[in-house]
Amino acid sequence: MEALLLYSLKANVVLALFAAAYYALLRHLTFFKLNRAYLLFAVAFAAVYPLLPMPALLPAGAAALPLAASRGAAAGPAGPAAAPALGGWQVAGAVYLAGAAGLLLRLLGQLLSLAWVRRRAHPATVLGQAVRVVPGTGGPFSFGRTIFLTSSALADAASLPAALRHEQAHVRQGHTLDVLLLQLATALAWPNPAAWLLRRAALDNLEYLADQAALQAGTLPRRDYQYLLLRQQAGGVPAPALAFQFSFSTLKNRILMLNQPHSSARQLGRYLLAAPLVVLLALGYTGARAQTAAVAAAASAWPANALYYLDGVPSDQTAVRELKPAAIGSVDVIKDAAAVRRIFGSDTAPGVVLVTTKANAQAPAVLALTKRLNASYPTLGITKAMATIPDYTYAPTHVYVLVPKALAYITSHYPDARLSGTVTELKHKTTGEVKYQVQLIKGKRPFDVFFSPQGDFLGE
Repeated sequence: MEALLLYSLKANVVLALFAAAYYALLRHLTFFKLNRAYLLFAVAFAAVYPLLPMPALLPAGAAALPLAASRGAAAGPAGPAAAPALGGWQVAGAVYLAGAAGLLLRLLGQLLSLAWVRRRAHPATVLGQAVRVVPGTGGPFSFGRTIFLTSSALADAASLPAALRHEQAHVRQGHTLDVLLLQLATALAWPNPAAWLLRRAALDNLEYLADQAALQAGTLPRRDYQYLLLRQQAGGVPAPALAFQFSFSTLKNRILMLNQPHSSARQLGRYLLAAPLVVLLALGYTGARAQTAAVAAAASAWPANALYYLDGVPSDQTAVRELKPAAIGSVDVIKDAAAVRRIFGSDTAPGVVLVTTKANAQAPAVLALTKRLNASYPTLGITKAMATIPDYTYAPTHVYVLVPKALAYITSHYPDARLSGTVTELKHKTTGEVKYQVQLIKGKRPFDVFFSPQGDFLGE
């Protein structure tokens, strides 16, 4: 559940960035096809962005460890403290899933409503176009490759050609696919206002595209086409919300865009700014959020009476909290009471949090403390198993190269083991194939597991 909510959080932040860029830079431009491409890219990128191995795309050290390395036994006073947080994740996840399920059920109901309208309509050919005629009043509408005309729309001979061209544009340009994608995206991102704003913007833009096509067909002058919009009636036939149909909520925007001067070629540069800017902000957000999470986990998951070491010397929780995330090089946690007593001489501290900044990674105090830890945990470092793989070259790397899929596998399949913090990249000398060796510790026994760069488990 926690992984689902983290995925949703990242996707929704990206949606918000895309929405902000669209409303600030692109909304009033008349490049409707480019706006359509931008909005579809926004939804697609937000969906795949949380699945990308983002920390590996950032410079080394740009993201802190997503999982605090734990040395020593997992049992201890701090163990039960995680239960309330897990319950919070579960409650939030249940609320989110309930809302998404409700909107998906509504989408199913809209599709069934459309099937009902289609069933009661009869086929006909109007001005050379195959349509389905629905008894009742209201304007024309379309869905998929089908155009629906009400009896009242069919009787309006003066407006019929332009209205038909408008619906033909929806069908010809495949706008229904956009609508379905936007409905799904809104259902899955329903708590995020940006998702609803992007959907509204995309639906309006599809109407602008259809209006533009109808005017280019030359069936009516621009002024007469606007009067046609004003004469149309909403309501009447209960057309499904998924279908393209007349709506007073979009009428004002459509008329404004019909009178909007054509955007100049110079304004195309806004597209070169909007999407790359959002992508860069998303990358920066990932790194900053991962670092902040690591600091918060180290500083708040433990009580104030835990021992804190900053750059190899005794410190406190306040000093750790005040660190800038970008300054942190590593965060280690020791929870084994025996180790705390043996190494740090404390019988009362529930654990030890060790924070090292990038600037002081080689400071004498840090090296001295590392030497003490290695004396107690001699298994740290490159294991002997590495030397038995002659076809591979290897190099130590950081825990943050592991994608969430690999970390989730470790959590679910090795619940009694801890991540030591030792990760090694193996690269085949001939094929260039890359895999990662991750050292886990169960009790005091170290062992290694292997993962692909995509997070697939390869074996022990």
